[in-house]
Amino acid sequence: MEPDKLYDILKQYFPNNLDLMKYLKIGACWEYLIKTNSVNDENTKLHYFLYKKADDKLIMTKEKPDLKPDLILYFTEKAILSLIDGNPSATVYYERYNELMDDPKPEMELDNKVNKPRIILWRNGYKKWQQEYKF
Repeated sequence: MEPDKLYDILKQYFPNNLDLMKYLKIGACWEYLIKTNSVNDENTKLHYFLYKKADDKLIMTKEKPDLKPDLILYFTEKAILSLIDGNPSATVYYERYNELMDDPKPEMELDNKVNKPRIILWRNGYKKWQQEYKF
């Protein structure tokens, strides 16, 4: 799939599901790197950011915001599309995420990198978020 078409599909889901960043403080930011077949691919097919602008507003953009991302997330195209299939709730999305993390399949990989110290993340709501979504 072309990167712009993939971005349009993802943009229909991510900024419209506020519960993805439930409990997180305004300014929470995630960086997404979408790869083609493996998270180890050198080339990135799509690179974007999702951040919490207000309690009732998530922003998805290709432009780097003036925020340091809390997490850097790596997905293959097939993995991210399977996670959002059917427009699931945040709970179902994170259940699928955890299942895929525990049992990756060919071309269905994901990974993440924590980009800030844990104490800062916990102050920003990640402790409660982590408990809710079983991370």
